Amino acid sequence: MYTLEYQKNFSRLLEILEVDVDKLQPIYHPTQFENIILPDGSFSGGGGFTEEYRETVDRLRDFATKNQTPTASKKVYYFYGTSQTGEERLAEYFKSKGYMIVSPEKLTTDDQLNLLINADSFASTLGSCSHNSVFLRDGTETILIPRAAKRFAGFQLVFDQVHSVNEINIDSSLSIFETFNGPYCFIISEQLKKFFGDPFDGYEEDDFKTFLTYVRNSMGRGFKLNEQALQYYAPMYFPFLNQLSGRKDLLQAYGINLV
Repeated sequence: MYTLEYQKNFSRLLEILEVDVDKLQPIYHPTQFENIILPDGSFSGGGGFTEEYRETVDRLRDFATKNQTPTASKKVYYFYGTSQTGEERLAEYFKSKGYMIVSPEKLTTDDQLNLLINADSFASTLGSCSHNSVFLRDGTETILIPRAAKRFAGFQLVFDQVHSVNEINIDSSLSIFETFNGPYCFIISEQLKKFFGDPFDGYEEDDFKTFLTYVRNSMGRGFKLNEQALQYYAPMYFPFLNQLSGRKDLLQAYGINLV
């Protein structure tokens, strides 16, 4: 049975906004009312947001600022994990650059708001985790890794307009199969290394293992290649494939023929 007890973060969010949570009653069965008030939506992935939505975000950011406490790092990577092959390695790369790796669902509302208001740099794959960027201070560096070619979450485009952002999108994925909900494939790309000033001497064995795992899983689920994705990724994909073709041992181990 649903109760607000199982939605503690949501309840806490309402408390911060000074909503009396004790007056909220979940409805478990058909119920009649004398009057029903239906509020208008304040946010739409395709239609923008209202000024009231911005005011709500501001109240939450103001609360975080007033209750701000020091954090272990000013750099935060929000880890999504679900249906994302290779994100663990992507997160480890960001960790090597001083980023704190965070699984937001494991933190309280207060802890998340405190991390975000303290952050000088925020990173995430592009999707529901990256939407938390709306609570960052204005102008905070925001590094987003698209999950697939030309897959830019519509919601993120709207969140970016709530307040000024310093957003940087970096291709570091090779999601070449036709699927909407994953799996997605992440490697440590030349573009990502270039952003952090690291030398790029070709792809590493773990990049190949990540990609081959992704290919094997996608083929096993009957997914088809996305021709548009192949065209988009061509400058990165074909040098990657050319280097991978020399690893006959890996191709044989994963049972994959590139021809």
